[in-house]
Amino acid sequence: MPSASDAYHNLMERWFGDPIDDGPPYRFLAARGWQDNAGLLVPPVPSHQPSQYELACVMFLCDEWDYAYEGKAKLVPELWSN
Repeated sequence: MPSASDAYHNLMERWFGDPIDDGPPYRFLAARGWQDNAGLLVPPVPSHQPSQYELACVMFLCDEWDYAYEGKAKLVPELWSN
C-alpha cells in the first residue's frame, strides 16, 4: 500500500487542508499545465522547470497514489518549513 512520508502529508495538509486527498494537489498541477497520461504526470513542455511546490505535489501523488513521473526531483529542505 503506497504511503507518502509524514513530511509530504504535513505539506499537503498545510497547503490544501487535507493530508491524504489527491484532488487538491492534482488540480494544482493541472492548473499549471500538467497532464495525466494514464497515471504518468507529464509537465506542460519537456523543458519545463518545475517549481518546488509542483515537485512536492508530484512526489506526494507518486508516493501516496502510485502516479508516475519520469523527471528528476530534488526538494530543498526549506520547503518543509514554509
